[in-house]
Amino acid sequence: NSRSTDPLVHHGRHFGRSIHALCNVHALVNNGIIRMGERSEEPEETFTAQEHREHRVFLSLLKSVPGLEERIMIG
Repeated sequence: NSRSTDPLVHHGRHFGRSIHALCNVHALVNNGIIRMGERSEEPEETFTAQEHREHRVFLSLLKSVPGLEERIMIG
């Protein structure tokens, strides 16, 4: 199974289990992509405290998983 051998799957599982076990990683990534794309021009003050927190978590995920941002952008 190619998904189980993909290093991003391993990193994602580690992130989900160890770092942010209480967050919905799928929603976190979706919201992060939206914020990087269609909501990128919105001023920071339009986001709620929860949205700021989620975005910080999303950015930490991007930093901790080599190649994730590139894969998100192309795929």
